Amino acid sequence: MSPPVLEISGLSKRFPGVVALDDVSISLEAGAVHGLVGQNGAGKSTLINILSGMYGADEGSIRIDGRPVELRDTRQALAHGIATVYQELSLLPNLGIAENLALGREPRRLGLVDRGAMRDRARAALDRLGLALDPDTPVSRLSLAEKQLVEIAKALANAPRILILDEPTAPLGSAESELLFAAIARMKAEGVAILYVSHRFAEVLALCDVATVLRNGRRIVTTPLAGWTESRLTDAMIGARSERFERRPRPAGEEALTLSGVTWRHRLSGIDLVARRGEILGITGLLGAGQNELGRLIGGDIVADSGTLNVRGRVQRFGSPADAVQAGVCLLTEERKAEGILPNLSLRENIAIASLKDRRGPFGTVRSGPERTEAKREAEAFGVVAASVETPIRSLSGGNQQKALVARWHLADMEVFVLIEPTRGVDVGARADIYRRLDEMARDGKAIIVISSDLVEVLAVCDRILVMRAGRIAAETTPEAAGEDALNLLVQGVEAA
Repeated sequence: MSPPVLEISGLSKRFPGVVALDDVSISLEAGAVHGLVGQNGAGKSTLINILSGMYGADEGSIRIDGRPVELRDTRQALAHGIATVYQELSLLPNLGIAENLALGREPRRLGLVDRGAMRDRARAALDRLGLALDPDTPVSRLSLAEKQLVEIAKALANAPRILILDEPTAPLGSAESELLFAAIARMKAEGVAILYVSHRFAEVLALCDVATVLRNGRRIVTTPLAGWTESRLTDAMIGARSERFERRPRPAGEEALTLSGVTWRHRLSGIDLVARRGEILGITGLLGAGQNELGRLIGGDIVADSGTLNVRGRVQRFGSPADAVQAGVCLLTEERKAEGILPNLSLRENIAIASLKDRRGPFGTVRSGPERTEAKREAEAFGVVAASVETPIRSLSGGNQQKALVARWHLADMEVFVLIEPTRGVDVGARADIYRRLDEMARDGKAIIVISSDLVEVLAVCDRILVMRAGRIAAETTPEAAGEDALNLLVQGVEAA
């Protein structure tokens, strides 16, 4: 019997004050998909970084085809046939697709880059994913979903024997996800070993043959998934404690924000909506239906071509997010790393930065004592788990970063919160925690707008739901009136039988 393609034995990794991995052992077989499940901070990212050559392990061994290997850097990991697609994109926007796919290993002819061969390689990798994209297209012109698929194509261009996918469907709609799933099936048939990391348990159960559950850096179980359910995976991941959120009725108050006849380019047309105090308003739709653009328009990131936006009884015209903040409206986009956190600053500085004016001392200084006290209070109120408020925010899990961003705008006393895909890349425990915090803010009179393509999320947390299609609001419903199947039919534009 041949050895596993990849065998990890007794892997441990420590950082100052944290045991990230503790004696973890996993095996990957050729032609199989191995799921990796765990809450944020469970050790998944550390394991991925060790396998991709980003970190060295403190203890343990890694074998490929039964032979011990050392993965001292990313080039060495690639040389051993390990390709990783990270949750955060690494494409260079100023280069074309073909150039990104060949970066660092450009084909050459007579000492010059062979652009024809580069395009052919790129086209072959794109074809494996069923993507009809021109290899010369600049990455800056691609949608977020297209960028994610090109990132996967980049990994496939290396002809890996071991492919690591970290939350690959997080930015994808249903059509793009189906392209990926079909490609995974083809790669399985070709004998590629795949490590599939996801918080979406339905995907894990549908795609993976085996799964490993990590908790607090330790392996809890490795098991074939036949007979497993989402509930059983959740219990294994979080232990005995319940991390479920149950929405309770909440009376809506006065109008906090209204839009009338809002239009933007060809993406939004005739948008009318009302968001009320004490209410969580959900906006959903298929990828590209216009919901994300609508969120960015409300938050001042894009400017409407026509129509009116009214906040607290006053007509507003936001030319920037700063204008929106001045009016009491804040925006948290789906790009948490790029447009949310300030990675090189501490948790304290990230929470406090939007309300610095409230703590100004003499000569433009900031009163550090009140800042520390208020940031600590907000971090505790929003359940941010960190050693201290001086911890660099980049070292926190995605869920804790997201909670810190909500805390930032809560401390700044915003009245309308616009959150686009608020739990993308967040585990089930942190997700329920975020829902509870949003519920508490709504009960305190805030107006919350949640824009999400996750129908389960929208049904779980929202009081009213607007469905968008082709840049318009096509339907309005409530969780009580529409279950997941009925809401999906509304999103798809299919009349219920």
